[in-house]
Amino acid sequence: MKKYIFFTLLIFWFAGVKSTVSGQTKIDCNQVLDQEPYFAKHQAVQTDSLFLRDVEILKHCGGYGTIDTIMLKRSVLWTILHTAMEDGKPATYRTMINFMQEFKSTPHYRLFLASLHLYKNLGNTRVNPAEFDLAKPFFVQIGFTQNDIDDFKQFISDPVHHDLTYIAAYELYMKEFEELTGGSK
Repeated sequence: MKKYIFFTLLIFWFAGVKSTVSGQTKIDCNQVLDQEPYFAKHQAVQTDSLFLRDVEILKHCGGYGTIDTIMLKRSVLWTILHTAMEDGKPATYRTMINFMQEFKSTPHYRLFLASLHLYKNLGNTRVNPAEFDLAKPFFVQIGFTQNDIDDFKQFISDPVHHDLTYIAAYELYMKEFEELTGGSK
């Protein structure tokens, strides 16, 4: 199930979902850690003030750094919480923090960090079909099949795409694919 969380993180990171968190307020972790997060029972949006309070509590009490805040998206948190609950854990902030700490010690987390690094590099690298093998691991990690990889390589081989970065080309490729297929990939 932790592998599912890894792929959920990748999907939301690569989709460009950004989180905004309001200013820090004084949080007493001893009082809130065993409480149920608001998002556990509500379909909160990323900008909902009560969801933002959940995020503040997790950031403060979990001591998360910049990279870790990527996990603080509603859909990722919901997946983490429900995965922990399937293992018999209570729906609390403490459960979330413990689960996330455990996840950070797995190879999936290290792969996630490596994927972020690769993503950032590809965001600054112009497409080059001759050097595509350097970018290929990224596309494998986000779930491209060999047919998808071959199709994408053909896509970037078109001279019209040579001024794009790999990430810009990927976004254009996915947009064109969705238009052709009606949104199913």
